[in-house]
Amino acid sequence: MAAGGQGGGAVSLGADAPGGPRGGEGALPSLDAVGVTVLGEPASQGGPDAEPPQADAPRDDSLGLIEAPDGMPAIGAGGLPFIEGDLFPDSPAVAAFAQRPTAQARAGLGPISHPPVVVELFTSQGCTACPPADRMLADLAERDDILALSWHVDYWDYLGWADDFAKPEFTLRQQSYAHAWGERAIYTPQMIVGGTDTLIALRPADLMALVDMQMTRPVPIMVSARQRGEEFQIELTPRVAIPDKVAIVLVRYAPHRHVTIKAGENRGVAVRYTNVVLAADRIGEWDGRAALRMTVRPDLASGDAFPEDTRHAILAQQMGRAGQPTGPILAAIRLD
Repeated sequence: MAAGGQGGGAVSLGADAPGGPRGGEGALPSLDAVGVTVLGEPASQGGPDAEPPQADAPRDDSLGLIEAPDGMPAIGAGGLPFIEGDLFPDSPAVAAFAQRPTAQARAGLGPISHPPVVVELFTSQGCTACPPADRMLADLAERDDILALSWHVDYWDYLGWADDFAKPEFTLRQQSYAHAWGERAIYTPQMIVGGTDTLIALRPADLMALVDMQMTRPVPIMVSARQRGEEFQIELTPRVAIPDKVAIVLVRYAPHRHVTIKAGENRGVAVRYTNVVLAADRIGEWDGRAALRMTVRPDLASGDAFPEDTRHAILAQQMGRAGQPTGPILAAIRLD
């Protein structure tokens, strides 16, 4: 289902980028180079620092419709410039995500009969309409059959409060979805389900209908994941023909963060964010023709420092336009 902007909170994509995201033309490193050992032979490889908890913003239980913020000016005469670069930079290393004791790993590692449905929220601390969507995502994150991820975008930072979780590459991910669907605008809040479905307005019943629809679809990839010592052994086996290459993406996220917004249109609002994406790295590609078996190791340290409570997930996402992973999410694996 294609997305479309609504109201003053929609930001037009620049006319200078009709063909989708540019960049990302460099060859992927081998999976061994990023701390992933291939056991099969795929045909193609390619302390949290949060403030003390604050009370959530008052919940408006009567709210039935979440729309894009009103009254926000357009950005520049030509719309939002399209960000150059690769959506998920090739990772020089895989972070040390297997160093916690096995007992702390999330239950369910092993054969996974039905991977969780991925629900992505594009949000911003500067978006007046986003706190209800943030609460909705927090409710979804309580379910084991849903992997909820919060991507903070940076295009509202100019309104007086810079979102400290926002990154340009997260904005690029949302833009890439819009281009893949032929849309000319992006907006917040926006939820995308399974990499394929979205809603212009977020009504809980409509959102759950999309989640339920994803859950009833045939599972395209059989998934198995096991932790042995400091390694995760992952196997992906195709059950149907996969038409395009699949990106293997490692997502790092913080389970909870509390923020009191001190300026901008949400001044004075305290928000509890859930599953805040900190980084995403493409650690390989797969053509989907034969089983992919890989061991993800913490041997190589990441160039970035991540909080002690960082959690990790693997996404197997079909490549979209311009070779970016913005197609259907075929499998998702929680590692902790």
